[in-house]
Amino acid sequence: MLIFDSFASMKRASEFARHVETTFGHKALVFDSPEESNKVDPFPFRLFPPIVLVERDESYRVEEAIETTVDQFGGKFAGT
Repeated sequence: MLIFDSFASMKRASEFARHVETTFGHKALVFDSPEESNKVDPFPFRLFPPIVLVERDESYRVEEAIETTVDQFGGKFAGT
């Protein structure tokens, strides 16, 4: 999973998730706590909610485009 965090609100995180699903066709899940997101994909570093998990893509270019898009929604790419 691609992991994104630090959105200003759940609304912005949800907008990013919806954008990823409609633009890139990838499943995106929104969480309001690291404990909940870690049930889906454990991440060894501290995450700052809201958190969005996005399914990976075989194409590095698609993943890079998704990572770049998060800036428009005020979130940050945390890792994979």
